[in-house]
Amino acid sequence: MALVRNEFGIKGRVGNVVFCKLNEKSYMRSVPDRIDPNTPKQQEVRSRFRVAVRFYQKIKETPLKGILDLSADKICSSGYALFMKKNLKAFRANGKIGDFSQLHFSAGKRQQAYNLQGRMDEQGMVTLDWENDEEAYNFEATDRLNVVVLYSNRSFSPKLLEGLEVLRVAEKVTFPLECGKGVRIYLYCFFVSPDGKRFSNSQCIKL
Repeated sequence: MALVRNEFGIKGRVGNVVFCKLNEKSYMRSVPDRIDPNTPKQQEVRSRFRVAVRFYQKIKETPLKGILDLSADKICSSGYALFMKKNLKAFRANGKIGDFSQLHFSAGKRQQAYNLQGRMDEQGMVTLDWENDEEAYNFEATDRLNVVVLYSNRSFSPKLLEGLEVLRVAEKVTFPLECGKGVRIYLYCFFVSPDGKRFSNSQCIKL
């Protein structure tokens, strides 16, 4: 915006220039180029946003909503805002998940597991093992492991496993999972503090 001598008292738009007055002084500025709200890129962003919202609607029906709400403390205004911030780019505009490894179901400053690995045998038994950080061990040894399961054929139905009473100090857990032929399984693992209010960032494992 530029200061000008406006001897004729012009106000408003003239062509691609707008005249205005502020504190008894006249200014002029150019009219910004009009942005087309329906470019292919903008349509893609809106479609991706709708897909992410649809996924979040499923989360609202599970305990994961409460975990996201608590994780959002001092990061975002709500669990919904945190979910969109962390996960929007994981979705495609065509209504599918583009990259399962980019999904996150928790956030926080608790220590993540080192060298987290997972495997499933022919009987459907899953084994997870990990290593602990020596410095954080004394303070977070009693953190509890949480695991979210997502099947490729039910990719909009994440499920928090119940009944896992495993602490960080154990460095290993074994549990059964159903698995259909050709179905990929994604596990999202994170630790929660003894008071249930603080979390580590979730880590994804593909079985």
